[in-house]
Amino acid sequence: MFKILQRTSLKTIELDYSGEYRCINVDSILVTRIRNLLNSIYHGGVRSGIYGYARKNENHELNVVSFFRGFRPDFNHGNYEEVISRYFHNYFEVGEKGKAYRENVLDDGIPTYFYDTPDSEEIDELLQLINSILKKNNFGKIKPEKIRSLIEKDTLGTYMYLLNLAHNIGGRWENKCRSPFVSASYGSKGFETALRFAQARNTDINSYVIWGFTNINDSGNYIFTKELSRNLGMMNVNWYEDIHSEIIIKDSIAPQNILGVFEINNETSAKQFIINPSLYKLFYASKDMHRYKFSELVNYICREGIPIDQSNFMKCARELGYKSYGYRLPNGQTFAGEIDREANIRLPENTNIWD
Repeated sequence: MFKILQRTSLKTIELDYSGEYRCINVDSILVTRIRNLLNSIYHGGVRSGIYGYARKNENHELNVVSFFRGFRPDFNHGNYEEVISRYFHNYFEVGEKGKAYRENVLDDGIPTYFYDTPDSEEIDELLQLINSILKKNNFGKIKPEKIRSLIEKDTLGTYMYLLNLAHNIGGRWENKCRSPFVSASYGSKGFETALRFAQARNTDINSYVIWGFTNINDSGNYIFTKELSRNLGMMNVNWYEDIHSEIIIKDSIAPQNILGVFEINNETSAKQFIINPSLYKLFYASKDMHRYKFSELVNYICREGIPIDQSNFMKCARELGYKSYGYRLPNGQTFAGEIDREANIRLPENTNIWD
C-alpha cells in the first residue's frame, strides 16, 4: 500500500461558494499526515515516518481489518466534475449498502432475514441449495443431523451461517440480486483483487475501489470466507478456495468506516484517492498544530469510526438510488426500514454457533 499511495494524488470533496460540490486537491501540508494514517490503518498499527513507512509501534496495535471493494458508480449524465463530486458527497454520507436496499425491503426483501423468524423449512431450502453445490463440486455433504444439532443450539445463528454460504456461492443463488450482504477483499492482495472486479467488463474511462475498515471485535457484522470453509471442514465438507480473501459484511459498509475511494484511469493506471470529507476535516482542523496527537486520532477512528454528519441522509440515499436503509446501535443491534420512514425492523446478527 505504501507504493500505491506514493503514486496516488489525494483529493476530497468540498462545497464551494456557489453551493456546488467539487473535487479538490488536499492541502499539501496534510499529505504526509493523511498517508501516515492510511498506512497505519492498513497495517493494523500506528506508524510514523514519511508516509507511515516506519516500523509500527507494538504498543499501538489497532484491532482493525482494512478491506477493498470494486464498484461501478451510477453517475447521471452531465458535467463530469459536477456529477462525480455530487455523487461522492452523497456516498460519503450514506455508504455502500447491500443490493437488498435498492428495493423496499418490506415488500421485496428476503422475508426470513427482514421480517420473519427462520424455521426448519427456510433452513432446509438453504441447506438443499448448498448441498447441491457441494455435490456438483465433489465437496461432500452437510448431513441433516449435524444441522439439526446446530438448530437446537441456535436457530437464527444457523440460518445466518447458511445465508452467508449462499451469498458466497454467487450467481447460482437465486436471491443474490437481493442479498443484504456486501463482499470485499482484504490482505496484501486486497486492492489488486478489488480493482480486477472493478475493471471486469468495464468500458468506462475510470474504475473505482472503496477502501474501508472494520473493527475486529465487531464480529456480529462480518464474517471471513475462510471461516465458512474452516467450519465446513469440521463437518468433513470442503468449500471453494478463498482465492479472493473475501470478507462478507452484513447490510452495509457504513460511511464512518470508509476512508475514501480510489479512482483509477483504465488506460493510464493513474490513481487518485478521494478521501472521506469528514475524515479530511479532522486533519484540516489540526493543520497548524505541530503536535497534533496522531496516535490518538488513529486510535479514535479505529475504535469509534469517522464522525459523519448525516443530517441530509434521506435525501442523499434517494439520490443514490436506495429505497431502504438501516442503522446500527452501539450495542450491535441493527434496524432496517423504508427511506423516509422509521427503521423498526430488527435484523439478525452473525453468531458463533461452533463453540
